[in-house]
Amino acid sequence: IAKINDMIQRIQTVYLLIASILLALAAYFPLIEFQIEVSEFVGQTSIPAYTQNAHLHAFSVQLCDQTGTWTKLYTIWSLGIATVIAAIVDFVIIFLYKNRKLQIKTAHYSFLVKVALLAAIGYFTYIMQGVDVTKTIPQIGTLFIVIAMIFDWLAVKGIRKDEALVRSIDRIR
Repeated sequence: IAKINDMIQRIQTVYLLIASILLALAAYFPLIEFQIEVSEFVGQTSIPAYTQNAHLHAFSVQLCDQTGTWTKLYTIWSLGIATVIAAIVDFVIIFLYKNRKLQIKTAHYSFLVKVALLAAIGYFTYIMQGVDVTKTIPQIGTLFIVIAMIFDWLAVKGIRKDEALVRSIDRIR
């Protein structure tokens, strides 16, 4: 029980736990909303008829029709799996508290995975611009990823602070 108390008393444990929870939520909530203008042709001219919403989720792209029914267009395994892996890695980092150098290195890799997630979301947004998208709105899932990155940074800062404290105590001995 003393080991668990030592682990819980470190603030970076809380930061990593929050980052892990945020990433798990990001896998569930929409990442980006696209408003797509659907046009009808009258003779030779195109007239905007109505607007449809599409959501990019971690595992799928969903389209809302005029009746408000959401339909899954297709599945995106890579984005969803990367989000879940990042959540699991952040959780596992908590238990590496005895090896602070490995904890820092793993946290850096986790941060890079989150950067790759945001790059993939940006790339998908770029691709969608060719489908008559009139508006692109970041959703709460993307915000969760960005906040998780901030918590990763805070955790690394706390781990480095612990490492500096241990080194200073070793010098005193």
